[in-house]
Amino acid sequence: MEQFGPWLLESLIAVGGMGEVWRGTREDGQVAAVKRLHSHLARNDEARALFTNEQHLLTTLPPHPNLIEAIEAGTVVTEASERPYVALALAAGQDVRSLVAPAGTILPRARVRAIVLAACDAVAHLQAHGWVHGDVCPGNLVVDDADHVKLVDLGVVRRIGEGGPMRGTHAYMAPEQVRGEPWTCATDVFALGVVLWELVAGARLFHRGPPWLTMAAVIEAVPDPLADPPLDAIVRAALAKDPAARTPTAAALAAQLRALR
Repeated sequence: MEQFGPWLLESLIAVGGMGEVWRGTREDGQVAAVKRLHSHLARNDEARALFTNEQHLLTTLPPHPNLIEAIEAGTVVTEASERPYVALALAAGQDVRSLVAPAGTILPRARVRAIVLAACDAVAHLQAHGWVHGDVCPGNLVVDDADHVKLVDLGVVRRIGEGGPMRGTHAYMAPEQVRGEPWTCATDVFALGVVLWELVAGARLFHRGPPWLTMAAVIEAVPDPLADPPLDAIVRAALAKDPAARTPTAAALAAQLRALR
């Protein structure tokens, strides 16, 4: 255990490229998932800027039932470093990735629809406030026993239309992400389409192992058709390689899924 500012860090939950997430307890008994910037990135201006952006967004964005919510944010200052952190409400359940492991697991259509609809609603909330999530993937979708879904990790969000370095999870990037072009609402739609295809098919879509092969598949590979024609039509519109030809927003994708019979 480690005392980190007001939080007693008890157990490590996850480690990512930017930071680590700990289960922590505050002096008043509040329990949270405490996400802090890696110590080796504490003096990295770009990393600090990304983390500070996530702090700001999480603490100012209006709440949504399918989006992770912040309890507090701050910076712990020591003689060695200044490490920003954000304490998040613990998301109960497991990530969607674990639902379909091992490969070949097929979820019922109604459950797939409910999970992806919840993800669409969370992303649509971000998009309505001017943001692109940029990293929608099974590992960032947490689902509990009642199939309530939370979208987590806003570490690479950008303003709609903003460009910049390539970021995200390779197998769920849109082609424009791979090419380093500006992100739009359709960028998140592509990722949602990949998640939807994988949950229906029980297989990985673009993952090829090495990142460069995976990114090449994102740009070039055409998904196999799904056995469910109405759902396949929705997925293909979401996975159009050209963002201008793609389902334009997460809200539009959600409307298509709600109309599905």
